[in-house]
Parts: sequence; C-alpha cells; structure tokens
Amino acid sequence: MNLSPTSIGITKNGQADEKTVYLYSAKLVIPVTAPVIPNGAVAILGERVLHVGTRRWVLGELKEEGIDPTKVVERHFDGVLMPGLVNAHTHLQYTGMSSVGQGHYQDFHGWELAFDKVYAQGEQTKPWQQWAYAGARQLVQSGTTAAADIVTDIEAAGALASQGLHGIAYWEVMNWHNQDWEDHGKKALKESLTKLKALNLPNIGISPHAPYTLDAEPFIDLPDIARRLNMRLHIHLAETPLEAGSHPAILTTYTAKDWSDERWANYLELKKHGRGASAIQFVDSLGSLGPDVHIAHGVWANREDRRILRQRGVAAALCPRSNEITHTGKAAPIRRYMDEGNILSIGTDSLSSSPSLDLFDEAAVVYAIAREQGYAKDDLSHRIIRMMTLGGAESMGMHVGAQRIGQINAGALADLAFINMPVETHTPREIEHTLDELVRHGAGHNRATVISGRVAYNDNAF
Repeated sequence: MNLSPTSIGITKNGQADEKTVYLYSAKLVIPVTAPVIPNGAVAILGERVLHVGTRRWVLGELKEEGIDPTKVVERHFDGVLMPGLVNAHTHLQYTGMSSVGQGHYQDFHGWELAFDKVYAQGEQTKPWQQWAYAGARQLVQSGTTAAADIVTDIEAAGALASQGLHGIAYWEVMNWHNQDWEDHGKKALKESLTKLKALNLPNIGISPHAPYTLDAEPFIDLPDIARRLNMRLHIHLAETPLEAGSHPAILTTYTAKDWSDERWANYLELKKHGRGASAIQFVDSLGSLGPDVHIAHGVWANREDRRILRQRGVAAALCPRSNEITHTGKAAPIRRYMDEGNILSIGTDSLSSSPSLDLFDEAAVVYAIAREQGYAKDDLSHRIIRMMTLGGAESMGMHVGAQRIGQINAGALADLAFINMPVETHTPREIEHTLDELVRHGAGHNRATVISGRVAYNDNAF
C-alpha cells in the first residue's frame, strides 16, 4: 500500500507532526508479515503502526524523522508482543449459555436439544445484548481485536462495536424452505438488513446458516444479495457427518452427473436419494462459494472438497473444541488442509459449544490435532500463529488495504496483544521453543490489548 507522508504522521516538509508517538517494546515481537524480532519495538502514531523493528532501529528512525523525543512515550513489556488475535468464528450473543457448552452429550442432536431449551428461555427475557457485549469484552481481555461474529437476534448486533473491535457482524439466515423464502424470506432479510444498517455498524455480512437448515433457493439468492451489497458471507459447512460425501474423493462436481443435472430442493433431498455429493460440493454447485466467503468447521471435507475450497479462495475457520463438545464425529483434517495449502483460521465458536472465548485455548487443540494427524514439520507454531492473526483477517478480507489487521507493519491498524510468557531469544532454537510454548500454553496470559492504537485492556502490563 502506498502511504503519503501525512498519512503516517509526517508533514510535507518531512517533519513529524505534533502527535504523541507510543513506542511499545518487548523481549520478542511477532509481526507475522516479517521475521520475529528479539528486543523489538512497535511505534504507533494515532491508530496506525509507524515502524516495527528492533528497538534500536525504531528509535533511530524516529530520530532521523525529526520526531521530538519528548513526544515519544515508551511502554516496555517483558514478554511477547504480537498482532491482536482474530477470532474467525463466534456467536457472542450466546455468551450466557455456558451451561450448554460445559455439558456432555451423546451426539449432535443431544447438544441441539440442550441448546434449543436454553435459547427458548432466552427468547422470553431477551438477554442477547447483555450477553453479546459481555462476550465482546472477554475477547478483548484475551487479546482478540477482531472477530467474525454471527448475529441471530438484532439486539446482539452491536457487540463488536461496543468494544471498538474490528471484524464483521454476520446476520444469520436459517430455517427457510424454498417457497417460504420466495413468499416471505427475502422481504424479512431486507427488513433485517435495514435495521442493521441503521445501527451504523462498521461491517455487516450475511451468514446462510447451513445446508441442512436452508433450502437451495436461499443458498442461490443470498450470495447474490450479499455481493450486490458489497457484503461478505460466512457459512457453517461440513460440520456434521450428514454433510460428508459418500463417494471416493476423486468425485468432482464437474463430472457428478448422477446429481448435478437434477434440480434438488435442498441438500437433504439429494442425500435421501442416495447421491454421493458432499455439502461443500452441493453448495458449490449453487454458486455460493467464492473469495468473499469463509466457512466454519470444515470437518467433513474430503480431498475434492478441500480442492474446491482452495480453487474458490474460501478459508476454513477451525473450531475443534466445539466439534468435540457437539459430537460432530471427528476432528477436521488439519494436516491435510495445511499440506495442501488451504487458507486456515481459528474460531472459538460460542460458549454454548466451547469452554472459553480465548483463541489460545483453541490454538493449543489445533496444535495437538495436527501432531496427532502426523504433521511433523517444525513450522507448526508459525503456521498456527498465522491462523490466529493474518489467517483470520484473510478469512474476512481484512488482510490488505488501509484497514488491514492481523499483522504489524507500517500503515496497518495498530492492533496488538501482549502475552506474558517466558521468552528466550539467545539462539534460534530458543526462539522456536518460545513460539511453541506461546501456541500451546498462551491461554490466559494476555496482559494488554491495543485496538487501533487505543489501550482497550491493561492488566498491569506496562
């Protein structure tokens, strides 16, 4: 991105403007878009990163640019400084449903029954805003600065904005059959989007819930509607065993004439007739996938499914703790996703299906599953750190441009997390050990969160 001098705080004559520069230094800085930096520092001017590098280099740059030393405020942190975390899939309005997420169930249906019971109680008292705002605060306290938040009830729509978080509030659309959708659904969606726009939220998207709760016509129309409105899409996909394809992985959507020539009312009808298409292949045949879409879960994805996601530019948000609690059958094929080059991010889902909203809790499970599945390369921690930051940003199309997040580089929005972990940086081996420890044991150790240059949370970090 080309930045004018004034856009990064330098006046036309080359001198710094009079705003305060905050210099955050730490034992280890992880920019994600550059190598890790022992004894690093990040200079922030306003809401954006001005410089990132070694502390000595950054101070030298500030001096060379003529910035008055009295206008530089240094805050040192004796730990890891990294981009703010990006939670790529959550439902903040269910924060008050932790009793469901802490339960034990025989199968996915058992979890659904428990969820529906508590949700029905909520429908009487409408606690959605209170719960959603509390969930957003939990995100901030755990080092998260952006999220893909699915909103089912309008009262919860302002959760991200309530804490100044970046991300997208995705309006959830579900339980529409084809004819009802034509008769009432489109009108209802229009009314809901009008209400959401009136709230002046930073970013709004649409979430077609899943191929087992929506017929084919909504899945055809919703992407078209979102794209005309310049909105992104987020779908629960390949989460349950029902959505798995029954044919070998060599099946392609282009040659599956046993089902693609038919006009199916919905995915369940296709499955009922014994066809072998997966939910990913079915949704793809409707034109519902693309680089403006990311999916949650992606558990039941065979080789062809994963190829489709790559070809369409669709990221998958991994939520393994939720998959375990809701009994969706197995863990996502994390190793294969990584080996094959799929875009990956991580989400906590909601407290109705997960024990916490701390993305590090989820990352530790992703790490363990990848190793169990045979991923033996020594870059695993690096890749998971990317999933937690830049990968989440990429999932929402927020990884490039003036509003980019999930990275620390000049001109990016200044979103930072400060993780209180022992840091050893004398040798490359020590640095790699620090990164492993960060991914596996970082949960609960965030001590400060900066969002767009603003200190949004500080637990005596500096």
